[in-house]
Amino acid sequence: MTAERSGTGFPVTRCAVCDKDVLCYLDLDEADSEIVRCLECSTEVAAAAVRWLDLHDIEELGYGFVLPPEGCGQPGCGNGRCARSAPEDDGQV
Repeated sequence: MTAERSGTGFPVTRCAVCDKDVLCYLDLDEADSEIVRCLECSTEVAAAAVRWLDLHDIEELGYGFVLPPEGCGQPGCGNGRCARSAPEDDGQV
């Protein structure tokens, strides 16, 4: 992306196809050159139009994180390594 990269923000641009501000992502074209695409529809967008927003700003665009209301407190909780997330044993073999 030709726009200055931010280590703490999320890349956003205006998509002409979606007709709204959207998150975008870096991709490679057929010549392995970097291009920017709309996260919603994968249309190529202008890299120069990318701006960086923080979490609160992207929430206003309709994006956000879904976090569980609580975890078990173990380091692996939520990553498939938590015993609480394993199916219960119903006694059948």
